[in-house]
Amino acid sequence: MRAVGKLGLQLSVIVSTYNNPRALSLVLAGLARQTVTDFEVLIADDGSGPDTKALLDRFARDARFPLRHVWHADEGFRKCTILNKAIVAARGNYLIFFDGDCVPPAHTIAAHVRQARRNRYLAGGKVLLSQRLTDRLTLEAVQRGDFEHIRFWWRDVEKRRRLVISRVPGLRFLFDRNVKRPPGWRGENSSTFAEYVQRVAGFDERFTYGLEDADFGHRLEATGVIGYSLRYTAPVFHLEHPRPWANPEMIAANRALYDANRAVRMTATPHGLGRSPAPGR
Repeated sequence: MRAVGKLGLQLSVIVSTYNNPRALSLVLAGLARQTVTDFEVLIADDGSGPDTKALLDRFARDARFPLRHVWHADEGFRKCTILNKAIVAARGNYLIFFDGDCVPPAHTIAAHVRQARRNRYLAGGKVLLSQRLTDRLTLEAVQRGDFEHIRFWWRDVEKRRRLVISRVPGLRFLFDRNVKRPPGWRGENSSTFAEYVQRVAGFDERFTYGLEDADFGHRLEATGVIGYSLRYTAPVFHLEHPRPWANPEMIAANRALYDANRAVRMTATPHGLGRSPAPGR
């Protein structure tokens, strides 16, 4: 990987996924259109079946970037664990995280590179597609960039104001500097230096679905790494899908864990990086 930007960043893009190869194919198509081209991609796979591996094998043959599949067996929601394994495997000094259901417009990685600073993490946010729009979005449309241009269908996007403002350079900067609440880490579209991720020992693997990103962001902030908004500058397109793994008991347990970590101002979690080696596939 060549260094990019004024800070000489070597970029590792980490994409989390689980049994949604169609969505992942759209995300990969979005990554293939990036205006910044010097990066590697690691797919942090929480136990997907053979369809995902087949997709990645096909895509890797013609990919414009190195692509690696970091996988472990499906033993329930273990996104934090597979993210940590991908972090260990990453070769870059700057890590950009996307979820496998969030399609990045062509300028997204460039925006992260442009706003990267020491003692900062970037939170880009998303706009939400309905199930109808998700079903209509094709691989060819992403490859052509059709979804990035203002169209009539944008009126049906949740957070559409964010989407429209993202196309107006001066205005999007103004809105990002005047967000109503401080930006928090969002796994669908956030980035920071690898050394800061190592400093807090990555993600707390006790978390399942819910508040795992917020916990990670608060631990970064406790070490002096402060969030900076890219909500209006670089939102990604979130594809709608079922979430069978979400349940109230799980979220309540995560809330208790989150509150306990914050109460002691935890920085480096003892339940994070270094617990197991990173497998490849």
